[in-house]
Amino acid sequence: MTPLAPIALAAAFVVGGCAQRSYGLGQGDANYDALAQASKECQAKGGEIRLRAGYDNHALSSYECLLGNAR
Repeated sequence: MTPLAPIALAAAFVVGGCAQRSYGLGQGDANYDALAQASKECQAKGGEIRLRAGYDNHALSSYECLLGNAR
């Protein structure tokens, strides 16, 4: 193992951890039922639904589930 391998491995874990902090809700209309279901799924993972900055509120893809420190 090279001396830089542990650093590269640690960086991969940090980047992987960042990817888990939020996720988009997918495609479709952001109607009451769709948002309620997405909110329930997000809350089960310890997160909360938020509208993405600069997006309108008509599409599910305009929202994201923020997890952990991202909230």
